[in-house]
Amino acid sequence: MSYKISLICLLFFISQPSWAQRSTPVIVAPVKTTTLSGDIEALGDLRAINSVDLTAQVTDYIVGIYFEDGQRVQQGDVLIKLDDGDEQALLAEEQARLAEARRQVDRLSALTAKNVSSKSALDTQKSLVSISKAKIQGIQSAIDKRTLRAPFDGLMGLRRISIGSLAQPGMQLATLDEDRQMKLDFTVSADQLIHLQPGLTVTATTTAFHDQVFKGTLISLDSRVNPITRMISGRVIIDNPDYLLKPGLLMRVNIAAEEKPALLIPEEALISEAGQHFVYVIENTGQQTTVRKQAITIGDRPDKSLAITSGLAAGQQVVIHGTLRIHDGSPVTITAVKTGDEPLTELLKKSAP
Repeated sequence: MSYKISLICLLFFISQPSWAQRSTPVIVAPVKTTTLSGDIEALGDLRAINSVDLTAQVTDYIVGIYFEDGQRVQQGDVLIKLDDGDEQALLAEEQARLAEARRQVDRLSALTAKNVSSKSALDTQKSLVSISKAKIQGIQSAIDKRTLRAPFDGLMGLRRISIGSLAQPGMQLATLDEDRQMKLDFTVSADQLIHLQPGLTVTATTTAFHDQVFKGTLISLDSRVNPITRMISGRVIIDNPDYLLKPGLLMRVNIAAEEKPALLIPEEALISEAGQHFVYVIENTGQQTTVRKQAITIGDRPDKSLAITSGLAAGQQVVIHGTLRIHDGSPVTITAVKTGDEPLTELLKKSAP
Protein backbone atom coordinates (compact mmCIF):
# COMPACT_ATOMS: atom_id res chain seq x y z
CA MET A 1 0.00 0.00 0.00
CA SER A 2 2.82 2.45 0.92
CA TYR A 3 4.51 1.65 -2.43
CA LYS A 4 1.43 2.77 -4.35
CA ILE A 5 1.19 6.07 -2.39
CA SER A 6 4.85 6.90 -3.05
CA LEU A 7 4.42 6.18 -6.76
CA ILE A 8 1.38 8.44 -6.98
CA CYS A 9 3.24 11.32 -5.22
CA LEU A 10 6.23 10.90 -7.58
CA LEU A 11 4.00 11.04 -10.65
CA PHE A 12 2.27 14.16 -9.24
CA PHE A 13 5.53 16.11 -8.77
CA ILE A 14 6.87 15.06 -12.17
CA SER A 15 3.72 16.38 -13.82
CA GLN A 16 4.10 19.81 -12.16
CA PRO A 17 6.41 22.58 -13.68
CA SER A 18 9.46 23.39 -11.53
CA TRP A 19 9.81 26.83 -9.85
CA ALA A 20 12.81 27.59 -12.06
CA GLN A 21 10.56 27.21 -15.12
CA ARG A 22 7.85 29.52 -13.90
CA SER A 23 7.83 33.05 -15.32
CA THR A 24 7.55 35.80 -12.69
CA PRO A 25 5.66 38.98 -13.60
CA VAL A 26 7.81 42.10 -13.13
CA ILE A 27 7.68 45.82 -13.84
CA VAL A 28 10.77 47.35 -15.43
CA ALA A 29 12.22 50.75 -16.27
CA PRO A 30 14.80 51.71 -18.89
CA VAL A 31 18.25 53.07 -18.01
CA LYS A 32 18.05 56.69 -19.14
CA THR A 33 20.75 59.12 -20.14
CA THR A 34 20.55 62.63 -18.75
CA THR A 35 22.65 65.59 -17.71
CA LEU A 36 22.99 66.35 -14.02
CA SER A 37 23.90 69.65 -12.49
CA GLY A 38 27.46 69.69 -11.24
CA ASP A 39 26.53 71.92 -8.31
CA ILE A 40 28.35 71.16 -5.08
CA GLU A 41 26.55 71.69 -1.79
CA ALA A 42 28.14 72.12 1.64
CA LEU A 43 27.69 73.83 4.99
CA GLY A 44 29.95 76.69 6.00
CA ASP A 45 30.70 79.03 8.90
CA LEU A 46 30.55 82.78 8.31
CA ARG A 47 33.25 85.14 9.59
CA ALA A 48 34.07 88.80 9.09
CA ILE A 49 36.74 89.62 6.52
CA ASN A 50 38.73 91.12 9.41
CA SER A 51 38.02 90.49 13.07
CA VAL A 52 39.91 91.33 16.24
CA ASP A 53 39.57 91.00 19.99
CA LEU A 54 40.94 94.19 21.54
CA THR A 55 43.00 93.22 24.58
CA ALA A 56 45.11 95.06 27.15
CA GLN A 57 48.89 94.85 26.96
CA VAL A 58 49.52 96.29 30.41
CA THR A 59 47.90 96.30 33.83
CA ASP A 60 46.10 99.56 34.53
CA TYR A 61 42.71 101.07 35.22
CA ILE A 62 40.29 102.00 32.44
CA VAL A 63 39.72 105.77 32.45
CA GLY A 64 37.88 106.25 29.15
CA ILE A 65 35.52 104.29 26.87
CA TYR A 66 34.69 106.03 23.60
CA PHE A 67 32.26 103.68 21.84
CA GLU A 68 28.74 102.38 22.30
CA ASP A 69 27.24 98.93 21.72
CA GLY A 70 27.14 98.15 18.00
CA GLN A 71 28.72 101.44 16.98
CA ARG A 72 30.49 101.78 13.63
CA VAL A 73 33.97 103.21 14.00
CA GLN A 74 36.69 104.36 11.64
CA GLN A 75 40.29 103.23 11.50
CA GLY A 76 42.34 105.17 14.06
CA ASP A 77 39.42 106.12 16.33
CA VAL A 78 40.26 106.00 20.03
CA LEU A 79 38.14 103.27 21.63
CA ILE A 80 39.52 102.70 25.13
CA LYS A 81 41.99 104.62 27.25
CA LEU A 82 43.88 103.27 30.26
CA ASP A 83 45.37 105.42 33.01
CA ASP A 84 48.64 106.90 31.70
CA GLY A 85 49.15 109.64 34.31
CA ASP A 86 52.52 108.31 35.49
CA GLU A 87 53.77 107.92 31.92
CA GLN A 88 52.65 111.43 31.00
CA ALA A 89 54.58 112.82 33.98
CA LEU A 90 57.71 110.89 32.96
CA LEU A 91 57.26 112.16 29.41
CA ALA A 92 57.06 115.79 30.54
CA GLU A 93 60.17 115.34 32.70
CA GLU A 94 62.17 113.76 29.89
CA GLN A 95 61.04 116.38 27.37
CA ALA A 96 62.33 119.11 29.71
CA ARG A 97 65.63 117.24 30.04
CA LEU A 98 65.85 117.00 26.25
CA ALA A 99 65.22 120.70 25.82
CA GLU A 100 67.98 121.52 28.29
CA ALA A 101 70.39 119.12 26.56
CA ARG A 102 69.71 120.76 23.21
CA ARG A 103 70.39 124.23 24.68
CA GLN A 104 73.70 122.98 25.99
CA VAL A 105 74.56 121.54 22.57
CA ASP A 106 73.83 124.90 20.93
CA ARG A 107 75.96 126.76 23.52
CA LEU A 108 78.90 124.35 23.32
CA SER A 109 78.76 124.35 19.53
CA ALA A 110 79.33 128.12 19.51
CA LEU A 111 82.15 127.89 22.08
CA THR A 112 83.82 125.01 20.26
CA ALA A 113 83.77 127.02 17.03
CA LYS A 114 85.72 129.73 18.88
CA ASN A 115 88.06 127.13 20.42
CA VAL A 116 86.81 128.14 23.86
CA SER A 117 85.38 124.69 24.68
CA SER A 118 86.61 121.18 23.91
CA LYS A 119 85.01 119.00 21.29
CA SER A 120 84.70 116.14 23.81
CA ALA A 121 82.36 118.23 25.98
CA LEU A 122 80.17 118.89 22.93
CA ASP A 123 80.11 115.20 22.03
CA THR A 124 79.06 114.29 25.58
CA GLN A 125 76.19 116.72 25.45
CA LYS A 126 75.07 115.38 22.06
CA SER A 127 74.97 111.87 23.51
CA LEU A 128 72.70 113.15 26.29
CA VAL A 129 70.34 114.45 23.59
CA SER A 130 70.27 111.02 21.93
CA ILE A 131 69.63 109.30 25.27
CA SER A 132 66.73 111.64 26.04
CA LYS A 133 65.20 111.00 22.63
CA ALA A 134 65.37 107.23 23.19
CA LYS A 135 63.77 107.56 26.64
CA ILE A 136 60.98 109.72 25.22
CA GLN A 137 60.35 107.11 22.54
CA GLY A 138 60.07 104.39 25.18
CA ILE A 139 57.71 106.45 27.34
CA GLN A 140 55.57 107.31 24.30
CA SER A 141 55.34 103.61 23.47
CA ALA A 142 54.08 102.92 27.00
CA ILE A 143 51.48 105.67 26.56
CA ASP A 144 50.38 104.25 23.20
CA LYS A 145 49.84 100.83 24.81
CA ARG A 146 47.34 102.50 27.11
CA THR A 147 45.34 103.92 24.20
CA LEU A 148 43.44 101.35 22.13
CA ARG A 149 42.52 102.51 18.62
CA ALA A 150 40.46 100.88 15.87
CA PRO A 151 42.86 99.00 13.53
CA PHE A 152 40.29 99.14 10.70
CA ASP A 153 36.76 100.36 9.92
CA GLY A 154 34.13 98.12 11.42
CA LEU A 155 31.38 97.34 13.89
CA MET A 156 31.98 97.25 17.63
CA GLY A 157 30.49 94.44 19.71
CA LEU A 158 28.70 94.75 23.03
CA ARG A 159 30.44 96.66 25.82
CA ARG A 160 31.49 94.36 28.65
CA ILE A 161 33.75 96.76 30.54
CA SER A 162 33.26 99.86 32.69
CA ILE A 163 35.33 102.88 33.61
CA GLY A 164 37.35 102.05 36.69
CA SER A 165 37.79 98.38 35.80
CA LEU A 166 41.29 97.00 36.10
CA ALA A 167 42.57 95.79 32.76
CA GLN A 168 45.21 93.09 32.69
CA PRO A 169 47.41 91.72 29.87
CA GLY A 170 45.40 89.42 27.58
CA MET A 171 42.06 90.54 28.98
CA GLN A 172 39.46 91.03 26.21
CA LEU A 173 38.12 94.57 26.35
CA ALA A 174 36.10 94.79 23.13
CA THR A 175 35.51 93.16 19.74
CA LEU A 176 35.66 94.74 16.30
CA ASP A 177 34.49 93.19 13.00
CA GLU A 178 34.97 94.55 9.51
CA ASP A 179 31.76 93.27 7.92
CA ARG A 180 31.63 94.97 4.53
CA GLN A 181 32.71 91.58 3.22
CA MET A 182 32.40 88.17 4.85
CA LYS A 183 34.48 84.98 4.70
CA LEU A 184 32.51 81.76 4.33
CA ASP A 185 34.65 78.72 5.11
CA PHE A 186 33.31 75.28 4.13
CA THR A 187 34.53 71.70 3.71
CA VAL A 188 33.74 69.19 0.97
CA SER A 189 34.97 65.76 0.00
CA ALA A 190 38.34 65.74 -1.72
CA ASP A 191 36.61 63.82 -4.54
CA GLN A 192 35.15 67.19 -5.60
CA LEU A 193 38.57 68.75 -6.20
CA ILE A 194 38.28 68.27 -9.95
CA HIS A 195 35.24 70.57 -9.93
CA LEU A 196 36.69 73.26 -7.65
CA GLN A 197 38.78 76.17 -8.80
CA PRO A 198 39.10 79.80 -7.64
CA GLY A 199 36.71 82.13 -9.41
CA LEU A 200 33.64 79.86 -9.37
CA THR A 201 30.34 81.56 -8.60
CA VAL A 202 28.84 80.63 -5.25
CA THR A 203 25.41 81.17 -3.77
CA ALA A 204 24.66 80.83 -0.08
CA THR A 205 21.54 80.82 2.06
CA THR A 206 20.84 80.87 5.77
CA THR A 207 17.79 80.19 7.89
CA ALA A 208 18.19 83.67 9.36
CA PHE A 209 17.06 85.16 6.02
CA HIS A 210 14.85 82.54 4.36
CA ASP A 211 14.04 84.43 1.16
CA GLN A 212 17.47 85.84 0.38
CA VAL A 213 20.28 84.37 -1.67
CA PHE A 214 23.75 85.80 -1.14
CA LYS A 215 26.29 85.63 -3.97
CA GLY A 216 30.02 85.23 -3.60
CA THR A 217 33.18 83.96 -5.24
CA LEU A 218 35.36 80.98 -4.37
CA ILE A 219 38.76 82.59 -3.79
CA SER A 220 40.94 79.78 -2.45
CA LEU A 221 41.27 76.17 -1.33
CA ASP A 222 43.34 74.84 1.53
CA SER A 223 46.78 73.55 0.61
CA ARG A 224 46.10 70.22 2.34
CA VAL A 225 43.44 67.52 2.45
CA ASN A 226 42.55 66.28 5.92
CA PRO A 227 44.13 62.79 6.01
CA ILE A 228 41.50 61.48 8.46
CA THR A 229 38.25 62.78 6.95
CA ARG A 230 39.52 63.14 3.35
CA MET A 231 37.87 66.55 3.28
CA ILE A 232 39.28 69.84 1.99
CA SER A 233 38.42 73.35 3.11
CA GLY A 234 37.58 76.25 0.83
CA ARG A 235 36.89 79.95 1.32
CA VAL A 236 34.25 82.14 -0.29
CA ILE A 237 34.11 85.94 -0.13
CA ILE A 238 30.60 87.43 0.04
CA ASP A 239 29.87 91.14 -0.25
CA ASN A 240 27.73 92.44 2.62
CA PRO A 241 26.76 96.01 1.62
CA ASP A 242 23.61 96.05 3.76
CA TYR A 243 25.40 94.54 6.77
CA LEU A 244 22.76 91.81 7.11
CA LEU A 245 25.16 88.92 7.59
CA LYS A 246 26.77 88.40 10.99
CA PRO A 247 29.86 86.40 11.94
CA GLY A 248 29.03 82.93 13.23
CA LEU A 249 26.03 82.25 10.98
CA LEU A 250 25.70 78.75 9.54
CA MET A 251 25.16 78.94 5.77
CA ARG A 252 24.37 76.42 3.06
CA VAL A 253 26.79 76.78 0.16
CA ASN A 254 26.00 75.96 -3.46
CA ILE A 255 28.92 76.10 -5.89
CA ALA A 256 28.05 76.19 -9.57
CA ALA A 257 30.19 73.62 -11.39
CA GLU A 258 30.02 72.15 -14.89
CA GLU A 259 27.11 69.86 -15.81
CA LYS A 260 27.94 66.20 -16.26
CA PRO A 261 26.30 63.31 -18.19
CA ALA A 262 24.78 60.51 -16.14
CA LEU A 263 22.76 57.29 -16.33
CA LEU A 264 19.60 57.27 -14.23
CA ILE A 265 17.45 54.46 -12.86
CA PRO A 266 14.50 54.60 -10.42
CA GLU A 267 15.54 54.12 -6.81
CA GLU A 268 13.11 51.16 -6.53
CA ALA A 269 15.50 49.09 -8.63
CA LEU A 270 18.32 49.19 -6.07
CA ILE A 271 19.21 46.06 -4.08
CA SER A 272 21.80 46.49 -1.32
CA GLU A 273 23.59 43.50 0.16
CA ALA A 274 26.55 43.59 2.54
CA GLY A 275 27.50 47.11 1.54
CA GLN A 276 27.31 46.40 -2.21
CA HIS A 277 24.68 47.57 -4.69
CA PHE A 278 22.93 45.44 -7.35
CA VAL A 279 20.07 45.58 -9.84
CA TYR A 280 18.31 42.93 -11.92
CA VAL A 281 18.90 43.55 -15.63
CA ILE A 282 16.52 42.15 -18.26
CA GLU A 283 18.09 39.75 -20.79
CA ASN A 284 16.14 38.57 -23.82
CA THR A 285 17.62 35.60 -25.67
CA GLY A 286 14.73 35.35 -28.13
CA GLN A 287 13.34 32.17 -26.57
CA GLN A 288 12.69 33.55 -23.09
CA THR A 289 13.20 36.65 -20.98
CA THR A 290 15.40 36.28 -17.90
CA VAL A 291 17.15 38.52 -15.39
CA ARG A 292 20.81 38.90 -14.52
CA LYS A 293 21.99 40.21 -11.17
CA GLN A 294 24.36 43.08 -11.93
CA ALA A 295 26.69 44.88 -9.51
CA ILE A 296 26.60 48.67 -9.90
CA THR A 297 28.22 51.78 -8.46
CA ILE A 298 25.95 54.66 -7.57
CA GLY A 299 26.75 58.37 -7.45
CA ASP A 300 24.37 61.26 -6.87
CA ARG A 301 20.76 60.74 -5.84
CA PRO A 302 18.51 63.07 -7.83
CA ASP A 303 14.82 63.18 -6.88
CA LYS A 304 13.57 59.56 -6.62
CA SER A 305 16.38 58.39 -8.94
CA LEU A 306 19.92 57.05 -8.76
CA ALA A 307 22.86 58.15 -10.89
CA ILE A 308 24.88 55.10 -11.95
CA THR A 309 28.61 55.53 -12.45
CA SER A 310 29.39 51.94 -13.50
CA GLY A 311 27.72 48.59 -14.23
CA LEU A 312 24.96 49.64 -16.64
CA ALA A 313 24.54 50.98 -20.17
CA ALA A 314 21.93 53.26 -21.64
CA GLY A 315 18.85 51.46 -22.98
CA GLN A 316 19.06 48.45 -20.67
CA GLN A 317 16.00 47.61 -18.58
CA VAL A 318 16.08 47.03 -14.84
CA VAL A 319 13.45 45.46 -12.59
CA ILE A 320 11.73 47.93 -10.27
CA HIS A 321 8.94 45.67 -8.93
CA GLY A 322 9.10 41.93 -8.27
CA THR A 323 12.71 41.78 -7.14
CA LEU A 324 11.81 39.79 -4.01
CA ARG A 325 10.46 36.89 -6.08
CA ILE A 326 13.35 36.49 -8.52
CA HIS A 327 17.01 35.55 -8.48
CA ASP A 328 19.89 35.52 -10.94
CA GLY A 329 18.72 33.74 -14.10
CA SER A 330 15.01 33.69 -13.24
CA PRO A 331 12.59 33.76 -16.23
CA VAL A 332 10.28 36.78 -16.06
CA THR A 333 7.34 38.34 -17.84
CA ILE A 334 7.34 42.10 -18.29
CA THR A 335 3.87 43.35 -17.37
CA ALA A 336 4.55 47.10 -17.43
CA VAL A 337 7.32 49.56 -18.28
CA LYS A 338 7.88 52.79 -16.38
CA THR A 339 8.67 55.46 -18.94
CA GLY A 340 8.04 58.65 -16.98
CA ASP A 341 7.04 59.80 -13.52
CA GLU A 342 3.99 57.56 -13.22
CA PRO A 343 3.62 56.09 -9.71
CA LEU A 344 4.09 52.38 -9.08
CA THR A 345 0.42 51.99 -8.08
CA GLU A 346 -0.64 53.10 -11.54
CA LEU A 347 1.75 50.62 -13.19
CA LEU A 348 0.39 47.82 -11.00
CA LYS A 349 -3.14 48.62 -12.17
CA LYS A 350 -2.00 48.46 -15.78
CA SER A 351 -0.27 45.13 -15.25
CA ALA A 352 -3.25 43.55 -13.48
CA PRO A 353 -4.97 40.82 -15.57
